[in-house]
Amino acid sequence: MSPLLTVEDLAVEFRTEDGVARALDGVSFTVEAGETVAIVGESGSGKSVTALTVLGLLRRPPARIVRGSVRFRDRELLRLSRDELRKIRGKDAAMVFQDPMTALNPVQRVGKQIAEAIRLHSAVSRQQAMARAVDLLGLVGMAQPGTRARQYPHEFSGGMRQRAMIAMAIANDPALLIADEPTTALDVTIQAQVLSLLRTAKQETGAATVLITHDLGVVAEMAERVLVMYAGRIVEQADVRSLFASPRHPYTAGLLASIPRLDVESQTLTPIPGSPPSLLAPPPGCPFAPRCALRQGRAECVSERPALREVDGHATACHFAELAE
Repeated sequence: MSPLLTVEDLAVEFRTEDGVARALDGVSFTVEAGETVAIVGESGSGKSVTALTVLGLLRRPPARIVRGSVRFRDRELLRLSRDELRKIRGKDAAMVFQDPMTALNPVQRVGKQIAEAIRLHSAVSRQQAMARAVDLLGLVGMAQPGTRARQYPHEFSGGMRQRAMIAMAIANDPALLIADEPTTALDVTIQAQVLSLLRTAKQETGAATVLITHDLGVVAEMAERVLVMYAGRIVEQADVRSLFASPRHPYTAGLLASIPRLDVESQTLTPIPGSPPSLLAPPPGCPFAPRCALRQGRAECVSERPALREVDGHATACHFAELAE
């Protein structure tokens, strides 16, 4: 069977006052039905742009899709009209946005917003849709869901708004659920509850999940496979266990070395030196070369852009991936 989602050689750029920024540069990956894939990387690496492009939510202009293909259930999404995409978004593919306060309409009651998402894709009455909305709020652990459905977003805490967004996302049993930084700005306890809800949502709908995050702890807990992005490119792909056990790209190794571990009594965290490159003028060769400990004066690192290749079961974009630890 074909993958549920196939992204091939996707390149996206933005026109700015300072020039053209290449936000994505040849991104390719697949997502199988029922699979949970995490996309990780620093801010500006292209994670959210990838998700927005897949669902046709990029504002064009200033964005421009330079090349590439996005196939969902063997249907090319980049060629669809806005109306055709609306029939897919919220039904077959749905998204939990990073900031639920801006994603929810502040002047409409929460229950009405969920009910509208249901009625947009299903031939049901207002009463049936509202009853379903209340059920969904209860499913995501909202106390007194009937009362909460009649309230406005400003009456919800951050965690409650995120619950409402998850309820809306799963309202039509999508085959693909994209969660963009779903635990950002939430305290640790609420983060754990939101992750539990995402697992529940997957069990309820059977949806494949694309989890966009910079939190490697979330990746370890939720994902089956990981895509590591840097400067608009995927620099490593692997299953979650082997990626944590033996990263094959120095950027991935740097990310893992910069977070504390519970299985080591005393340790020194090693931050990644420097900053990500400017997308307006990326360096020649490997974009990670200026920050890379493996470079050590090797000419290939600054003259040749590495392609993804297979190393120990990982796909990695590094000339000297065999030396990474």
